[in-house]
Amino acid sequence: MELCKHCSSPILSDTENQVYCSHECWRAYRGLQSSRSEPTESALMVWASIVGVLIALFALLMAVFLVLGDSELALPIFTFLSGVLVFFILKEVYSKEQVTALFSIPDRSEAGRLILLILVLDIFVVLPIHAVITIFLFPEAEQQEVITMFEEASDTSLALLAFSVAILTPFAEELLFRGFILGMLLKRYSDTQSIVISSLIFAIAHEPIAMVLAFGGGLLYGWVRVRTGSILPGMIAHAIWNGFITVVVVMY
Repeated sequence: MELCKHCSSPILSDTENQVYCSHECWRAYRGLQSSRSEPTESALMVWASIVGVLIALFALLMAVFLVLGDSELALPIFTFLSGVLVFFILKEVYSKEQVTALFSIPDRSEAGRLILLILVLDIFVVLPIHAVITIFLFPEAEQQEVITMFEEASDTSLALLAFSVAILTPFAEELLFRGFILGMLLKRYSDTQSIVISSLIFAIAHEPIAMVLAFGGGLLYGWVRVRTGSILPGMIAHAIWNGFITVVVVMY
């Protein structure tokens, strides 16, 4: 059964390729899209909200590592808790309909094509650009800390680390960067501006050697979030990419 692109209600009509449950729902969706050209929040409110959430997450990070120290559980627990925290924040700042749209996939076939496109661009465009820029800008840079963690992990903690990087990290990062931060930016700026700014923030949150790769990925995940209205396609693509990298690191 197909679901409405706007309200996620079941589509009962037999009309071919119908993506809205009714004409009224289509009009409501178009009104929502057109209204985005006009800012709905002040720049101060948008940036205060973003900074406030980042500070809250930093406080959570400090609390987790203060309690658990260097335990191998610290990173996965923090990643999971940060995702849960951002999820509840999203439920507070968005309407029920907006949250539903954020976690639904109106057109699964289109979402599948977009996920495949993201992975192809990641491998054949973003990764080569990242490699070239890294060679010129960070010639003395060491490998990413997460790779070092894999190399130094014991057999018992390797599976936990792999699960954290491949599953928990995409879950938490997509909720934060494409769910909350990009969503807040869209209340003030255009789609393109919001995607670029959120990608820059995403890149800054990574190590210098990984910034180019993160920025490129952020652009792709942000684009598909704006195109579909959902964070799920980007979250799935992000998880596949991280899983692929995890397998490569573990195997070699």
